[in-house]
Amino acid sequence: MISKRCLSLATALLLYCTNPLLADPLSHEQLRSVAQSACENFKTTATDELTATVTAGITELTGSGLNVEEEPIKFRGRTLGIRLLLRSASLQAMSVQLITPPNQPPRTVLTSYRTNAMQKAEVQLMLDADCTTQLARQLIYRDNNATHIQPLSNESLTATGEAEWLNPPLPRLPPLQPARVRVAMVDSGVNYQLPEIANALARDNDGNLIGYDFWEMDRLPYDAHPAQSPFRVQRHGTRTASIVIREAPGIAIVPYRYPRPDMSRMKDLIEHASDNDVRIVGMPLGSNRFTDWAAFQKAAEAHSHILFIASAGNNGRDIDQRGVYPAALEIDNMLVVTSADDFVTPAERTNYGRIAVDYMLPAERINALDYNGTVQQVSGSSYAVSRLVALAARTLNQTPSLTTQQLKKAIERQSVKARTSRYVSTGYIGDPLATPAPLVTVEQEAPKLTTSGSHTLALDILVLNKQWNAEKITAALQETADIYRQCDINLEVNQWLEVEAPAYLQHLSTGNAMTLARKVPTDHVTVVFANDTNMQTQFDAEAFGEGNTGNRPWMRYSLWITAVTRDTGIALAHELFHIMTNNGSHVSMADNLMQESTSPANRSLSAEQCAHAVSYATEAQLLR
Repeated sequence: MISKRCLSLATALLLYCTNPLLADPLSHEQLRSVAQSACENFKTTATDELTATVTAGITELTGSGLNVEEEPIKFRGRTLGIRLLLRSASLQAMSVQLITPPNQPPRTVLTSYRTNAMQKAEVQLMLDADCTTQLARQLIYRDNNATHIQPLSNESLTATGEAEWLNPPLPRLPPLQPARVRVAMVDSGVNYQLPEIANALARDNDGNLIGYDFWEMDRLPYDAHPAQSPFRVQRHGTRTASIVIREAPGIAIVPYRYPRPDMSRMKDLIEHASDNDVRIVGMPLGSNRFTDWAAFQKAAEAHSHILFIASAGNNGRDIDQRGVYPAALEIDNMLVVTSADDFVTPAERTNYGRIAVDYMLPAERINALDYNGTVQQVSGSSYAVSRLVALAARTLNQTPSLTTQQLKKAIERQSVKARTSRYVSTGYIGDPLATPAPLVTVEQEAPKLTTSGSHTLALDILVLNKQWNAEKITAALQETADIYRQCDINLEVNQWLEVEAPAYLQHLSTGNAMTLARKVPTDHVTVVFANDTNMQTQFDAEAFGEGNTGNRPWMRYSLWITAVTRDTGIALAHELFHIMTNNGSHVSMADNLMQESTSPANRSLSAEQCAHAVSYATEAQLLR
């Protein structure tokens, strides 16, 4: 394959002289013609001739001599195509990417630049395998700085839709009163045009924003991460900051845009945070190179009064073995977190480490405010950072005199070990929203159920949501008791508690169940009448026995019934049977209670099923 190709000076001059108008920048239509020419040649030319053929086609089309450089497009060690860098004395510089991703159709991407040094990208066109324009965008500049991304129509290549801001002006707002604990978030910036974000940002006495953009070195830390392409920026920081704002409403956010072009600026960032009384710094970011973070490590260790909270990353690996930074750095005033699934193990894709990672937190499918102001569900270690930052900020807000080490101890008291030592060094914080305040409970008179049998199953009833009234619950319990007569099992309600719980605690989740078990301990099989479920795999009703609670013992011998559960009494009997047999499987026998779906007709249990339930539940001391 040809790596460099230049037309002779004489040929270039001849072509230029016969096409004098091309001294001006190419129009959008001309750029599309260039992209289509490259794409068509891409489809029909052998690999070893591709550069020469594409270059010749573009030269013929533009009538301009081109200096061409070729480089491979690589990702994680794989070559995914080639990039041609095209420069000319008479045309603006262009790059043409001929991309062949594995198991996907090929595509062609053309980018034009304002200078021959290939700085200041201006227009980008993306063509599919049929050489049809699929995406067209233009950067809008003011004073030589890009201010907007303007979408272009795929057909006419004219401006269409609203342009995306890259560096909008800051809204003028007064400083927050009274003064609040300041928390920094080091990310891609925030969308400070959203009122929900702007109203929580730290400002000085003159109303000036305290945050800073250490990427572009200005006072506009706007949410934009153009590392992959300046035309399709990622927006991440608004999401992470919004979770902190929601879960710690009494604090002030200091937003920083991290210094990707020069990571040595992390020293200046930390000093800026320290000078502005920041006590907690959230860092939902990282990379695989230690050298990126050497300046950060030194500066963080020199500012021991600041607690840094870093993401373990989302590579699905043990960072004790293959480090992600800054998470893998040993810094006494830093905590590292990852996201946990419902089984108190690292969530899919997230990193872990028995030494490097301190905590797991639930951060899967949680709501966050997106860059555009909509609410999106997000998952991953970055959002575990947000949740721990919010917990630390609330703790510090309550006791501002805490030192960093005292704050770390206060956080540790919120955690449990369970079986987490395989994945993290300290434990699991199942409910970062939990407060020390007890839950208010009101004991109700337990109903007397009509039963007859030799064995008795005692139940504790917890009612979390007012959609469940006593009449509805009692009817469900009686229907369950009627079903269990065929197994010679009585039902008995030991206690019935109405629990005044915050709205979030009324939904089933592993962490919420931990808080409920701590604040309202029970002694028997516990039936929780809840509002809904936040579990990643969602069921209307769900049981937790011996077999599925190894890492979450606080859920053992409990079941949750949500407000949308149909056939409530049958569903209750079905889930109780899972617990009494320590078996989550289902059967296909006609009219059997343990069919996968509940139905008014599915009420029967075989003699063998009954014997198994009585045997296991008696051995587990669930029956007397």
